[in-house]
Amino acid sequence: MRALILSDIHANLAALESVLSATKGRFDVIWCLGDVVGYGPRPNECVEMIRALASVCVMGNHDLAVLGKPGMDVEAFNPYAQQAVLWTRDTLTQENMAYLAELSAVPVRPLSTVDLLLTHASPREPVSEYILTPSIAMENFAAFTEGICLFGHTHKPVIYRWRLHEELYTELFDDFYSDADEFEGTSNTYPVATVDALQPPIGNVVQLTASTQVRLIINPGSVGQPRDNDVRAAYAILDLEAMTWRYERVPYPIELTQNQMRAVRLPKRLIDRLSFGL
Repeated sequence: MRALILSDIHANLAALESVLSATKGRFDVIWCLGDVVGYGPRPNECVEMIRALASVCVMGNHDLAVLGKPGMDVEAFNPYAQQAVLWTRDTLTQENMAYLAELSAVPVRPLSTVDLLLTHASPREPVSEYILTPSIAMENFAAFTEGICLFGHTHKPVIYRWRLHEELYTELFDDFYSDADEFEGTSNTYPVATVDALQPPIGNVVQLTASTQVRLIINPGSVGQPRDNDVRAAYAILDLEAMTWRYERVPYPIELTQNQMRAVRLPKRLIDRLSFGL
């Protein structure tokens, strides 16, 4: 089975449609990592598309903020994001609001037979935490037991690889005793855990290996608002049989989305940033 992994669509219908067009016939299921709405001009259309096509979708922070429920205060957003959230709240239909309300605000396992977890922000704080560094990723590996966790929220594609390996440590007693002949240096190996941040190559297949020695936290990037200086929509295809990850980008008509944002008077800053992938 092949899963199309989408995250952070942010009501950018043109970007979502471009991804679906580019991947037609190449996936069996869609898994969405949250933030279907927020920032963008077509929240109803995007929610309806995800409702119809995605077998799994988790709650994002913008999805939760639009609902106006405890757990994500709109005051925590910057003024531009606040304006977009409030506009989206007034724009969404009752049916689409009800769909967002049903999304899981905790990590989910999409398949009982696959050692895989889905969340929006992080395993530790599923709706709000930003995993932006290996040190934050290291802390989050302790918050789940699965071999692989897929997440979004940062809008930046990355693979964090946790590895447990042995390193050699040498204790030199010569530094502490004047009689150097009495003590000789002793060496021991100890298990050490490290986390690397890897940039997945666009269009290349990456073999995903998970075990007691290797675990992964992976971000596919953002469909609707990339923030890695690449304006193209980001997504990934996960082959669950071969356990491979193919990260891809596709151009979309940015000007169309920007014109739609201007028509509903969303903030200029949100409009302009799409031109730069920021």
